[in-house]
Amino acid sequence: MKKDTEWVPLPKLPGGVYAAMITEVLDEKNIPNLVKTDLSGGGLGVVVGTSTVGKPWRILVPRDNYEEALHIFESIVGSS
Repeated sequence: MKKDTEWVPLPKLPGGVYAAMITEVLDEKNIPNLVKTDLSGGGLGVVVGTSTVGKPWRILVPRDNYEEALHIFESIVGSS
């Protein structure tokens, strides 16, 4: 991977379960990805079903892979 890669975020996710499902497919397709969430505040948030209340998750992918990654995202989560 090039050092000057421009990372762009996919739409926000409601929880880590979705992030895990999406990154598994991205990994299978050899699409580099980073997962980010705001877990500041000393806790892990309040988990309700598959979501963490008030703590959106983001997956970042290289700009060159964005369209393919967005298609994968939407096939799992639905259109944003």
